[in-house]
Amino acid sequence: MSVFYRKYQNKNKQSVVYGKWFARAVTVGKTVDLDGLAKHMSEHNTPYSKGAIKGVLTDMIGCVRELMLEGKAVKLEGLAIFSAGIKTKKNGADSSADFSTTKHIDSVYMRARATGEFTRQELTKAGNVTELPKNYTDYEESGSNGNGDVVDQPSNGGGQTVPSGDVPGEGD
Repeated sequence: MSVFYRKYQNKNKQSVVYGKWFARAVTVGKTVDLDGLAKHMSEHNTPYSKGAIKGVLTDMIGCVRELMLEGKAVKLEGLAIFSAGIKTKKNGADSSADFSTTKHIDSVYMRARATGEFTRQELTKAGNVTELPKNYTDYEESGSNGNGDVVDQPSNGGGQTVPSGDVPGEGD
């Protein structure tokens, strides 16, 4: 398993790191939706069917959303703590009395903070970091598994694997 990246150059002339190269994580293949996650989970030696798992996950998602909208944080041990965050206008209000939600709040968003062993440090230590080949294509018909599903396969491009601590631009 690898975390894939592509290199990019900072082209912002006002930046103190103008012209420097960095790595940006990229995802490979299609995003796994709820149906795909339920199928994946059902294939891991569980007595539960894809449908039963999908039902529980669907209910869980609805409950997490509801609890977050009530101002609560929801912790899924080993994954993340989900909570609501608020983005306010850059200039703010001159005083507490002048503050208005309609004038000074840009948006409400979801925050996810890693928990348990799913932390930045653990991922850095355990993860392989591999440069995605330039000629990589997400899907190749030759990668079909015969069930109408297309299996993700990197093209032969000779991606470069580097230890996690040696990733260019890490931490930037």
